Amino acid sequence: MTRDESRTLAITAGVLFLAGAARAGLEAVRPPLALEADTVSADALAADSQEMVDEEERRSTPLAPGERLDPNTAGEEELDRLPGIGPAAARAIVESRVAEGRFGDLGALTRVRGIGPATVERLAPFLTLGRSGGRRPARRAAATSPPTTRSAASSANPQRAGPIDLNRATSEELEQVRGIGPALAARIIARRDEVGGFGRVEDLIEVRGIGPATLESMRGRLFVRQ
Repeated sequence: MTRDESRTLAITAGVLFLAGAARAGLEAVRPPLALEADTVSADALAADSQEMVDEEERRSTPLAPGERLDPNTAGEEELDRLPGIGPAAARAIVESRVAEGRFGDLGALTRVRGIGPATVERLAPFLTLGRSGGRRPARRAAATSPPTTRSAASSANPQRAGPIDLNRATSEELEQVRGIGPALAARIIARRDEVGGFGRVEDLIEVRGIGPATLESMRGRLFVRQ
């Protein structure tokens, strides 16, 4: 082998060596492929799923014998329990109540989209326009009941006539606000506990069952102490 051939071979070997080293270096610094991190934890997904199951269970629970609902105070989930009333009609009742005011009598329900006289007649046995609704049939005897009963305590509550502190209100106090029933009051308190208290009334929009119209109707009855 001549000197030129040896030199050519050495140069070729050097180039191959450098190329291999460069490739190894690139592979070393190249980040490994990884699946995108899931930003939603399994616990959060499970909680949301359970909440949806619970809501569907509440909506599908039939009325108890003798139970009546007040269309002036019941929320969407409660109204959905009425026979023949689905989610759309329940939402329409609440929206009509917010936009046009309370129902003066059961016949006024015909102003709701999709509800006619025949539907009102069919629903009449399950409705009441009294503040007590169907869950507290003993309210009539409240005048002779001990002052420790829920009805007497509620009538004596000084917050009844004024705004209610959203971060300190009990379930009973929240139910005094038009549009808030027992189920919605429970979800409001659960959300309050979850976030450590509401920063403003508008945060209620994050509670399931409260939309812009419902929130607007509650605004004057609720406040958040700063």
